[in-house]
Parts: sequence; structure tokens; C-alpha cells
Amino acid sequence: MLINEACKKSKLTKKAMEYYEAKGLISPKVLENGYRDYSEADILTLKEISVLRKCGISVTDIKNILCSKNKSAALAKCKYVTEIRLQRLQTIQQCMDNLIRSYDVEREFDYLQAHDENLLTVKERLVLAFPGNYGLFLSLHFGRFLDGIVDTDEKRQAYNEIINYLDDVELHLPPELSEYLEEIFTLNERLDVVQLENTTNKAMAEMLNNTENYLAQHHQDIEEYHAYLKSDEFLNSPIATMQKKLRDFQKQSGYYERLVNNVKVISPHYAEYLAEIETANEQFFRAFPQAKDIYDLN
Repeated sequence: MLINEACKKSKLTKKAMEYYEAKGLISPKVLENGYRDYSEADILTLKEISVLRKCGISVTDIKNILCSKNKSAALAKCKYVTEIRLQRLQTIQQCMDNLIRSYDVEREFDYLQAHDENLLTVKERLVLAFPGNYGLFLSLHFGRFLDGIVDTDEKRQAYNEIINYLDDVELHLPPELSEYLEEIFTLNERLDVVQLENTTNKAMAEMLNNTENYLAQHHQDIEEYHAYLKSDEFLNSPIATMQKKLRDFQKQSGYYERLVNNVKVISPHYAEYLAEIETANEQFFRAFPQAKDIYDLN
């Protein structure tokens, strides 16, 4: 069908359709006379674009959603970023309401300091820096510890280091690892990254609460898992290859030195959490000394 009919079916203007084509969101067939011939599939895509635009999603993000193997997961990532931005907006609106009721600049200066948006920026940048919903997973993981404010020179420097790391991270990310992270977090259409993070947190809390008891209760399961990690089945698998690439990426990009260590600076809560994990790890390797070889810790 020609553009006039396509406009009627999609409820879009000619200008909008030409814009979406220029941005690579649609690719209608071009006839010999130069006219566009829109298929029913093109119309469905245009309707999809229209719905997503009305949800406030950018053209760039819409393109990522259209190309995604799991559109629901890609949309969940956009929704999370939108929620972060709404938190900023709510803070601004509250400040404006307060000033309207009583124009006290000193009070609102203190209010905005207490609602520092820098940590919201870290959460947002974490989501956007990594492929697929891996960034969302990391943002949820670190985000629950980012509940303070950047109120010292040391924290400001750490914050700047984190932002610089997130700016550079794509340079260290091999295409095959990027594709793997995209797939592993979108493999199941029903995968709820929030639920995955909550489940992980619950299991970690159970282990940290009483590490000795946890290791005793799960001793057989851990032994079986270690046996699997040493098996040819695992060592020759694509997952093992990609896990090694992930470890190499973390070393090369400075994941621990530039990200984790600086999150510890801006979040004492996170530093305490890592100290608990370190103590638990000591107990773990006393119970399973052979695990050091498995996890390349010797």
C-alpha cells in the first residue's frame, strides 16, 4: 500500500513515517517510481512505534526494543530508567511546592542536598552502560546500597571515577560477550530481573546470617556443583568460555578497582556488605579448600 493508506491505518503523519524510515525503524519496499510500498508488517511496526512513543520512549530506545530478542525485557529496562528519572522529577516538584508555600531558599537548599541526584545518576548509568538487562541487574544490585548522598570530597572523587568507568566500559566489552550478556538475561520471556535480584539477595542474606550452618546444610549440593565445574561437559561448554571472557573483561576494565571499590567509598553500607562476604568466603574456603583451584584463586 502507498503512504496515504499507510497513514490512515497507522494514524501517523507522512512526516512521522518518513522520520522513522530515516532513523531505520522501518524499511518499506521502494518501487521503481520511488514510491514506498508499505506491507501489513510495516503497519504493525508503525503501530508498535506509535504505542512506544506515546509511552514516552525515545526513538533510540524504540529501535533497541524493535531489534531485541526479548521485547518485554528491553521495555523493562526502559521502564526502570523512567522510574529513576521520575524520582528526580518528584524531588524537583516537591521543592517547587515547598517554595510556593514558603519561599525559604536555605530550607530547600538543605532539602536538595539531602535528596542528592548523583546516586540516581549512577543507577541510571549502570543500566545504560551494559548490554541487555545485565545493566539492569547490576543497577538493582548496587542500587539498594546507594541510599546516601555525595557529601565529601572523597565521595565526589569516587563518584567521578564511577562515571568515568561507565563511560569507558563499552571500549573493553568484546562483541561476543556483549551478545552473551544480552542473551542470558533475555533467554526466558518470563525472566523478571527484579525477581532474580531479590532471589539472589535472599539467598545471600541466608548464607551471611549463619554461614557455617548454611555450608553444612548445602555441603552435598556444593560438592556436586564443584564436580560439575571440573567436568569436561562444563569446561568445553560455551558458558565456561563466556564466563572466562566476563572475568577477563572485569580485570581489563577495572571492574573491581574502578567500580566496586568506589561504590564502597560512596556507600558505607556496601562496604559493610562486602566485609561480611569476605568473612563468609574465608569460612567457605576452609570448608572447601579445593575450591580455590576451581575459582582460580591460588
